[in-house]
Amino acid sequence: MKNQYFGDFGDYQKFSLLKYLRDIGNLSITVHWMKTKDDSSNDGAKIKYLSNPSEWDSFDPKIFGFLDKHIKLNQRDLSLYEKSFHAKDISFINDHVEDISIRNKLIQGIKTDKDSDIIFFDPDNGIEVKSTNVKNLHKYITWEDIKIAFDSGKSVLVYQHYSRMNRDKFIRGKLDGFNKLFKDAVFVIRAKHSVYFLLAQKKHASKISKSLKEYQNNWKELIKVFDPSASK
Repeated sequence: MKNQYFGDFGDYQKFSLLKYLRDIGNLSITVHWMKTKDDSSNDGAKIKYLSNPSEWDSFDPKIFGFLDKHIKLNQRDLSLYEKSFHAKDISFINDHVEDISIRNKLIQGIKTDKDSDIIFFDPDNGIEVKSTNVKNLHKYITWEDIKIAFDSGKSVLVYQHYSRMNRDKFIRGKLDGFNKLFKDAVFVIRAKHSVYFLLAQKKHASKISKSLKEYQNNWKELIKVFDPSASK
């Protein structure tokens, strides 16, 4: 995650998702931004929705207004969210992760966090791929990282950027990865421009299911949730 992405449409849906998990599920959340430095790319340019409130603000008016305010002032910084009412009671890991030793230390530190029900990993790209290496590791969360967090008793929420392949096929491939390593429920949250995977501890599954059902109902066709418990 980069500061330059702040206010993108993805943030609109992301901050709303965290709110539903916190308020409807009564789940405590730690956000690990997996923060990286801004670059010269055009990523984070999906902010035109803010110019059309009649179409977009009804999904989550307060978060829409918050983002609109800061984008109009050309303020794009994740700390604005961290310090806002919208992030009340949410904890954050906001160190940069380009340095592998710092990245690994932060992952290991998750083991000692006894207060969070959910750890949310928000890497630039998502879950590791075959081409992930030492040079680009900061853009990914690894399967081992996910396992470390899950084994510490937390449910694990992961942001995933789509590849260029068919989206249904892409999601099935990631689910295969989860199913090979874990026997627990994996919720899939398909947003407008990205997808989230939520590996749920059994003790959290019903709360997560309730939260995501209301989240999907609120966002209508813009959010699609696969609830593994509903398919049984």
